[in-house]
Amino acid sequence: GGGEIKNARQIQCMVMSPRIYLEETEDDEDQTGESKEDSKEEESGGGGDANNPGSATFLALQMYARHCFVPAVRAIEALELEEEKKEGNDGMVPTAGEGDESAKQTPNRRKTTRIMEGLEDKLRELDVALGQCRRTVLGRIPHVALRAHPRIAEAAARLGSSGKMDLESVGLSESLQDDAFLNEVQSTVTHWITQIRKVTVLPASTPFPSGDSAETESHADLEEVSFWIGLEEALKTIRSELSKPDVLLTIALLKEAKRFVATIALENNTGMDAAEAHVGDVANFLRSYPAPMLAAARDWAKIGSAMDAVFTHLPKVRQSRFYDLDRLARLVEATTLNLRERMEGTLRESYKGNGIVLSLNYDEYEKRVRGPTQDIFVMFDASFSSFSEFFLDQGRMRRRAGEARNETP
Repeated sequence: GGGEIKNARQIQCMVMSPRIYLEETEDDEDQTGESKEDSKEEESGGGGDANNPGSATFLALQMYARHCFVPAVRAIEALELEEEKKEGNDGMVPTAGEGDESAKQTPNRRKTTRIMEGLEDKLRELDVALGQCRRTVLGRIPHVALRAHPRIAEAAARLGSSGKMDLESVGLSESLQDDAFLNEVQSTVTHWITQIRKVTVLPASTPFPSGDSAETESHADLEEVSFWIGLEEALKTIRSELSKPDVLLTIALLKEAKRFVATIALENNTGMDAAEAHVGDVANFLRSYPAPMLAAARDWAKIGSAMDAVFTHLPKVRQSRFYDLDRLARLVEATTLNLRERMEGTLRESYKGNGIVLSLNYDEYEKRVRGPTQDIFVMFDASFSSFSEFFLDQGRMRRRAGEARNETP
């Protein structure tokens, strides 16, 4: 307990459970910063995590990254700092201040510090990425797998490498007169259309993530990015499914049998083309949106840099036809909540609560707390003012463009 850190020896045992039972979690009135974040993560999953092994595994990985790997890196940094102080105490007068301490660091020490800080940053980014994966698993995007009729699937395995749909060579020419079989195949195609439309209606029908839980309130911007990138991948998967040999053979069979109702519906009534245009447009805008960068920032410099990157990226919305301004306003609102959480989290991690912040002398408070936070507030006010002017200008331009379209005969 009271010994030096370097004398401690621990064995970490990790068990990757397929399920996490949230209903047994008890509230703790004296939660610290990271434990509060963990409660948000668990509460946001609700019953979904307990019933979704993939989501539960991602949540477990997040907890390990947050409570095992990051503290381990910090412990190594603390040990090296302790050794550096012991070596520097011989023949040196101790001085106060962060700048003086960094000036005494040897080149090797400075290099090690940069490596360890970079490693911790990567672990924070891993934490954010795992959270996005978990939200994707719990997302509302259905997985589409187009399964052909068993007889057609068996026949498709006999297709040649040329890909030519020769019904006679695969033994399906006689089935053209089998109405019962053709009805089953047509029913299969109708089911495919239903499956595909469950995905293609999402671009127009999915609202911006609501703050219906502790996590979505503060990470709605991350969920928004994950949704559109995930939807883009889902549409690519559907397009790949439609090009499978058994699917192409099914379409060729129905066309040869003059069952054009099903084939025309599959080609024209799924909404694939419109959905791909809509999703591709929005994904191009959101793909590089720096919300993950902000969520992973753990010091004032990185928070300020991420916030600046956010406001630099937002004007790119002018290149998007489908990302409307109402949704953009919600995105900015969610990002400001993310910014607030990052600032609160940085203070909690640095000072473990307000008590230690209030115990600082005024000069230290000005240097380490008030100065950095005021710099971010000033930067935010200036950036938000510029964005507000851009937002109003875009509203006027889009309104005029809409009126011009309506007047065109």
